[in-house]
Amino acid sequence: MRKIAAIAAVLAAAWVLAVPVCAQDTIKIAAGAPLTGPLAKQGQEVANAVKLAVEEWNAKGGVLGKKIAVLEADDQGNPQVGVAAAEKVAADPAVMGSVWGITSVTCIPASEVLDRSNIVLITPGCTNPKVTDRGLKNVDRVCARDDFQAPAGAVWLIQDLKKKKIAVFDDGTTGPRGGADEFEKKAKALGATVLRYVIRAGDKDFRPILGTIPKDADAIYASIWAPDAALIVKQLPDVGLTVPVMGPDGQFEPVDYIQASGGAAEGNYVSFLVPDVKKVPAAQAFAKAFEAKYGPVSSYGPLAYEATNILLTAVQKVGKPDREAIRDAVRATKGYQGALGVSVTFNAKGDVDTQNIYIYQVKGPDFIQVKSLNLGS
Repeated sequence: MRKIAAIAAVLAAAWVLAVPVCAQDTIKIAAGAPLTGPLAKQGQEVANAVKLAVEEWNAKGGVLGKKIAVLEADDQGNPQVGVAAAEKVAADPAVMGSVWGITSVTCIPASEVLDRSNIVLITPGCTNPKVTDRGLKNVDRVCARDDFQAPAGAVWLIQDLKKKKIAVFDDGTTGPRGGADEFEKKAKALGATVLRYVIRAGDKDFRPILGTIPKDADAIYASIWAPDAALIVKQLPDVGLTVPVMGPDGQFEPVDYIQASGGAAEGNYVSFLVPDVKKVPAAQAFAKAFEAKYGPVSSYGPLAYEATNILLTAVQKVGKPDREAIRDAVRATKGYQGALGVSVTFNAKGDVDTQNIYIYQVKGPDFIQVKSLNLGS
């Protein structure tokens, strides 16, 4: 028995010692997003885009002579769940960076967990200004900020569409509320009248609050996510309102918004953070590869793909699996030319130095780009 126990102890020790060796043979990239729950469609596109970029790198030999693996982190769009997911990511010594987030309310606390372990977080969709305004060294984003996106929406509705009295909705959470605030500031500066309303995300009947909107309101800016926006546009006729509705990037999802609205979204507007990938020559290879494996590109996939390539380029530049050095190399990114046809340079905060906003209109089953705005940061 003693001999068997001794052999077992030796084998156990050997297994323990083998774990770091295996970890050293693989570099992991975390893909954090709501992979389940009401925003799963958009979150899964983020994870799939990260996996596609990693597969392409692995096909060329990986990075630093090592294979790359994707560690999926389901934050469910919930801050508490996101913190727990980030803690698990930080505890894995093979993780050298992350592409994380479409909800700012989750992105902010998760990034603080990762910051303590010097793990860089590049977000494809967390647009609230607080995401980068906190001054964390590990947080960068490839998308525009709400204080550019929401004002662009105000300019479109007021100057282009000549709207004067606008009902503005949010759901009370960090990202949507911040976007609504920025829209209100710009709209008032442009001379429009703004009426504010707050809904509760996940409710199924918005008619009681929609019925309180004055009949002379001539537009709605809905700073809410696609599932709720689809319900609102379906229920507007029930309260006698037929006005154009505009929303931010969270509504740029054809299944959760256009299809779910049953045709009620027709003619409405959405701002988004990337141009129509079908019309960007540099994005054609990405779009074709993504569609072949995962279906049509519909939301944050191009940004997540771009973020992954920027991250792995930084790993390659550093030349070793060093979290802190990789974090700093990402922040030092200048003039990166990727799939979106736009040069990416991060400023001192981690924001891109050119804020690109694109206005789309719902036509049939698709979003059709109608305007682009390129603004300095």
